Amino acid sequence: ANILFASIDSVFRRAGEFCPWNVCIVDEAHRIPFADDKGKYQKFITESKKLNPKLRVIGFTATPFRMAGGDICHKDHILTFVSYEAGVQGLINDGFLCKLRSKVGETQPNLKGVKKSGGDYNMGHVSKRAGNIVDKAVAEALQIIMKEDRKSIIFFCADVDHCTKVSEALARMNFRAPIVTAKTPPEERDKIARQFKEGKIPGVCNVSVFTEGFNAKCVDCIVLLRPTLSPGLYSQMVGRGLRILAGKLDCLVLDFAGCIMEHGPIDCLGGLPTVMATCSECRESFSRATGACPACGWAIPKQEIARIEATERKKRMHGDKASKSPILSIPETHVVHAIFLARHKKEGKPDSLRVSYRCGALIFTEWVCLQHRGYGRLKAMEWLDRRFGTRDRIIPGQTEGIPRVDEILKDMFFPQRLKEWTKTITVIREGKERFKIIDYNRPVDNVTLTKDS
Repeated sequence: ANILFASIDSVFRRAGEFCPWNVCIVDEAHRIPFADDKGKYQKFITESKKLNPKLRVIGFTATPFRMAGGDICHKDHILTFVSYEAGVQGLINDGFLCKLRSKVGETQPNLKGVKKSGGDYNMGHVSKRAGNIVDKAVAEALQIIMKEDRKSIIFFCADVDHCTKVSEALARMNFRAPIVTAKTPPEERDKIARQFKEGKIPGVCNVSVFTEGFNAKCVDCIVLLRPTLSPGLYSQMVGRGLRILAGKLDCLVLDFAGCIMEHGPIDCLGGLPTVMATCSECRESFSRATGACPACGWAIPKQEIARIEATERKKRMHGDKASKSPILSIPETHVVHAIFLARHKKEGKPDSLRVSYRCGALIFTEWVCLQHRGYGRLKAMEWLDRRFGTRDRIIPGQTEGIPRVDEILKDMFFPQRLKEWTKTITVIREGKERFKIIDYNRPVDNVTLTKDS
């Protein structure tokens, strides 16, 4: 056959039985291990490449990262780069996914001292802690579910014992939500899933069954009763409610396991960048975690640390109590007070221009790839054209074409000219503490954008 559909379990030992593949497409590609790991995908792809060294491997996934190792795309991995990426917020805006809302429950498990195994919480220990608050959490969740008139709810539980307690607690409150676990017979599992999709059952309680590949468009509420340190698992659980359906306005995520506070917005999952601070004495930019400027020794005042942390807490979308805060990141616009330029070096790559914007006590950074080729250079030209109307001869002594990094850094007035154009920047979260600049000069409440702003 020219095209073959198969599960990895059925073919990983049989690569040599087929004619050489030209393309291997893997769904849920986050399951592909890193290059130095062993596994079924590794075995099948390695054997297939012996038959066709030019085999192309393409992966589809909503979570292109793994808790152990980070991004799945790397030059040393089977998947080497991201060729196309669509963000959750963009897909919602374009009508491909439904809107999300979230409420963080007042009832939360005490996870202090809970053991970890395999990079995540030990579910046996979690089950005991979460089991102590089942009745209270279920009662709070049902109150919200009834008030919001939610019809199809998935409850995510820690283990079989915890799942049983949750289902029984729901039954005592006249809410039917049968149990589905890895031990549930396939016939019974299929029956429950079918009845749930048909609206005959209002809810299901599950343990790591409906986290991936389960497509029920009717789901309009997700109840997180199990904590996790895995951003991928968190995304998969919440993602069960993203499917669109006629008459479905949004999906409500109820968090009784600290997942939202642990991982942040679902469209910002990824790395853990360094939070930066700016020295009030010498303007050095440094990691806030150090507490003091490495250049001059200036220490961040305790009052300033308390103020910044209080501001960050206020900006978080999810409070300690149930709220209507969205589970998606929200753009923030800040007034720019100063701009700093520096050369950015990366081994094996041309130098780029690092542009840092100081907005009060916050620092936001972007990189302009003036000396790169292809897409990076195209974006750099657009960046210059937008600010100066041209990319030619914008600095004294500029050579032909787009200016080089060293030419810009020699122009002592370039930051000032850049500041005259840049009144505000609009940023959006790309991780717990990382931001991406998405726009410039949007208006800010109570701020008039004048030349001297």
